[in-house]
Amino acid sequence: MKTIDIAQILSPDLKSRMRAQDLKLLMVNSGEDAFVLDFSHVKFATRSFMDEFYNLFLKDPKANAFSVTVTNVPEDIKALLDAVSRTQVKTTVIPSDTPEVTFKDVKEFLNYLGSVVL
Repeated sequence: MKTIDIAQILSPDLKSRMRAQDLKLLMVNSGEDAFVLDFSHVKFATRSFMDEFYNLFLKDPKANAFSVTVTNVPEDIKALLDAVSRTQVKTTVIPSDTPEVTFKDVKEFLNYLGSVVL
């Protein structure tokens, strides 16, 4: 299991999605099968970085050829990561029983709206 100091490899300020993608590329090319990602020296992270980080490493752990453990995450960055994880829910499409209506022109559309009973 290889430990990666995120601040040393990327930066103490994680500002872009590209940095998360760079990290994944580094990990893929290392040939290792397990990583510990150490955030102890990270000072700042944007939501976009954390969103990309979550999607690349935490959302579907089976999607990677390696396992990832995250450690020493500062409280403010942990809160951001938790917020990102809560927004990553798959949307549910609710089917409608209402038939689709099409119109040839605006006049036909306005006539239809005038006939709708509420």
